[in-house]
Amino acid sequence: MEAFVLIRILFTFALGALGGALFAYLHLPAPWLAGSMIVAIVAVLSGVKLSVPHYLRVIAFIILGVQIGSSVTPETLATAARWPLSLAMLLLTVVAVTAACYVFYRRVRGWPVPDALFSSVPGALAMVVVMADEAKADMRRVIIAQSIRLFFLVAALPLVVTSLSPGTAPRMTSTAIIWWEIVLVFVASAAAALLLERLRFPAGLFIGPILVSAGFFLGDIAHGVLPSPALILANVILGTSMASRFQDFSPGELFYGLADGLAGFAIALAISILGAVLASLLAHLPFTLTLLAFSPGGLDAMAIIALALNLDPAYVGAHQLVRYFVMSLAIPPLAAYMLRPRLPPPSGE
Repeated sequence: MEAFVLIRILFTFALGALGGALFAYLHLPAPWLAGSMIVAIVAVLSGVKLSVPHYLRVIAFIILGVQIGSSVTPETLATAARWPLSLAMLLLTVVAVTAACYVFYRRVRGWPVPDALFSSVPGALAMVVVMADEAKADMRRVIIAQSIRLFFLVAALPLVVTSLSPGTAPRMTSTAIIWWEIVLVFVASAAAALLLERLRFPAGLFIGPILVSAGFFLGDIAHGVLPSPALILANVILGTSMASRFQDFSPGELFYGLADGLAGFAIALAISILGAVLASLLAHLPFTLTLLAFSPGGLDAMAIIALALNLDPAYVGAHQLVRYFVMSLAIPPLAAYMLRPRLPPPSGE
């Protein structure tokens, strides 16, 4: 049985790597993430079973966190003075996206409150799925709506960004690497990630490596970047992991939720684009950068796209982290309020 599981894991990774290599050969943006995800989803819809164990996701998160932290420079910190305006616009955008999608699902489509609420939240997918299950929501609707949004963002956003800013180029290049420094950073970052995860710190697998790695590089203790194979590994793991979310559903179930998922995605994207435009104008930042930071996807996917497109991953990561924290803090009390038992109105005497 263990040999069979190992074979399935290796097959999953090989399939994702094949998709990434194909997209890289075609010179498509963010090839290793988008390519591995799309090819793996085609396989899933064809009935192929994939396996992406949790420890591989942990490795990918740590690699991504280290890379984001290594991209933090004194220039990045100087630019951060303009982030508060952008972050304020992000919070308004998150509220607007959640409210608009909720109204659509609840009023237009007639979904129950739990289904509409948990399908509308733009981020914190793991927490949303757990809470939706506890609230007895229709998990098909919630997971399909959330996954469709992330799928189309990862598949289409790199193409949109590169078309708006043709100068963007793949970031996966290696400079001078001092191996003992990279190993030291990775080990320290991994320890911080696992510690924060054990303490159940929100997004600990990301925050630990980002902070530790940034400290090493800003302190001039470490230099260079992670080697390209490590970044490719993280891309393929995350791409196949996103695809594996679809394998618990039959093609009929996916078709059942496709139209509503696409409609919710369109609403969320339109509002996010408006927020990104306003943030770009107010904070004097490139629109392609604010678009990626405001896109209603996951922290891991959006940050890795920023890395691949040579955009500031620290800016994108910071905004996605803020989105995650806000959702983590706001959704539990909001759900408790909206899902509270309603008392019948008092009868007249």
